Amino acid sequence: MPDPRTTAEGAGRHEAMAPSAPSRTRSWLVDGYRVEADRSHQTLCLSVPAEGGKDEDEPELFPTLRDARPKARMVSAALLAHKAKQFDDGLVAAVELAAQHGAGRLRGKAYLLETWLASLSHGSPAIPAALLLSAARLGGAVRDVPPAHAAEAARVRDEFLADEGRSKPLGVYTWSEPLRRVFQQDRLLQTPLHDPGQVEALARVLREEAAARTTYEGALALASRLTNPPDVADLTPVLRSLDRGQVQVGRTHAIFPPSRAVESDLAMKLLDGQPIPEGFDLVRELAARIRDGSVDLRPTAGSGWYDYQAWSLEPLVAPERAPEAPRVSLDHRYREHLLELFKGILALTRETHVKQLAIPAPSAPPFMRRRPRVEIDVLPELAAEPTVSYFLRRSLGYRLVRNALERAFGADALARIERLTPEGPVALPLSEELARVEGLFLGAAAAAAGDLGMSLDEAMDPAFRAACALVGLLPDQDGALGSGRGREHDAEAFRRWSAKEDPDVGRDARMMVPVFHDLERRKTKAWVFLGWSAQRVLVSFQQPPRVRVFAPDGREASPPEVEVRYGVLAHDVPYPVMAELYVDRLLDRDELRALCDRHRTRRAILAALRVEPQPFSA
Repeated sequence: MPDPRTTAEGAGRHEAMAPSAPSRTRSWLVDGYRVEADRSHQTLCLSVPAEGGKDEDEPELFPTLRDARPKARMVSAALLAHKAKQFDDGLVAAVELAAQHGAGRLRGKAYLLETWLASLSHGSPAIPAALLLSAARLGGAVRDVPPAHAAEAARVRDEFLADEGRSKPLGVYTWSEPLRRVFQQDRLLQTPLHDPGQVEALARVLREEAAARTTYEGALALASRLTNPPDVADLTPVLRSLDRGQVQVGRTHAIFPPSRAVESDLAMKLLDGQPIPEGFDLVRELAARIRDGSVDLRPTAGSGWYDYQAWSLEPLVAPERAPEAPRVSLDHRYREHLLELFKGILALTRETHVKQLAIPAPSAPPFMRRRPRVEIDVLPELAAEPTVSYFLRRSLGYRLVRNALERAFGADALARIERLTPEGPVALPLSEELARVEGLFLGAAAAAAGDLGMSLDEAMDPAFRAACALVGLLPDQDGALGSGRGREHDAEAFRRWSAKEDPDVGRDARMMVPVFHDLERRKTKAWVFLGWSAQRVLVSFQQPPRVRVFAPDGREASPPEVEVRYGVLAHDVPYPVMAELYVDRLLDRDELRALCDRHRTRRAILAALRVEPQPFSA
């Protein structure tokens, strides 16, 4: 039956059913009154006001749009884009499984792999067996690899899996094991083939098996439409040459090549053969070229869905070119909002097509400067923070404790006492533990002093020496302070010490301790230890050390034979977070830790300590 839209009668009916132009008058009733608004000359203004005191570089983040609780009567573009993203992902996932296992007229990529692999037993040695077997095993089409190909297939598979940029499933392909398999199978089948014999052998199998050829061409057409046309040649040009009685193989082919994308094309155009500039931002470059017209997003006859999705975003970058432009006035901040919307939606869209889209790798130009034979990096190494005096004084404090305990209990008794922990006693005499911790701090002092280029004696100022005298210690005598085994021993023991393996380091230290009680306020001032944070600390040379380099033959080497480079080291250094505040009652460790776990941030914890009633412990 003919489509009525193609007949004269149907055309007339279609014309009669065509929608009329929308009314420019808006009308509504208020308490029975009809209101009409003529919008013929209406222009709207959209702007984003600056919010005083708001840190725009650190926006508040929410995990979902629902959590953001948008208060708007109009539906936002972002909300619709989010809705579309969910739909698109589900669509692609369903299509991928159908294209793998077959549905309707498309017999599926698993069938294609089986067809190529069957040719191995028919005497087709040129078939890239290792690639096909590895892909088929990743995709679940085969389980066992013939012994003759096992080693090479394992090598191909292992190299592929070791390259996370190629093999790690992303996006919808993490939803299930079948989708993971499709991702890895197809990504491996995107491998460029440079051997003409392999390419020809694959094409000949397709040409000899009509169903396989139809399936292959159908799978390629689906990928070209669902995403975009291929970025490199597939096998169809070779097939067509075989149809003509010739064999024409290009420089590079792929069984299932990746698809091109506008951003990939731009990256290659701007960066191939050029050093990538510091701070290069591809999406901003793309937006700028869409705006100035040098990148045209209009779809062509060969465009796939991705081209159309990208084209739909053009009005966000160049709203002045949109048909609705005369009806709206956009301020600079709102245009920036649209630009951010463009960037976000494009990223979400690309992720939907993550398996299929090509990942360009622009080649960098050769580095022309003559490299020295030897490059020497001199870094400001520090085994510990350069707080030598703190370490020294802390070590001396442990000596005071040991003396006091020995005086109280006797040396023999101290050797039978064990330190307690929440889990029970430590299986080590307290006397030995005291020697170890005293040595640990002395070792830290010695190591840090050495890294600073000073001797430990230089760090012993008159105040330290006077304190040593108070405990009957002669600090210049090696072994008098610390473990008793000497400074070098303690320094080496400190360098070997691992905080990760020390159970004490991993304990929870959060607590509250009173400082004084305010009678007038009837409150207690407390110090509260809330936990730990970290900050980045850069260590560099203000004045570098003098460096000399000698060649293997004993002579002193100099540039250009050698190059000495003075570097910078970055350390993430932990620091304690505490606060001083008035409290109505003191909390023990368990109570405070429960409160901290409940409120999580410093600001929230302190607010809760000030206003939240605290139940007494049972």
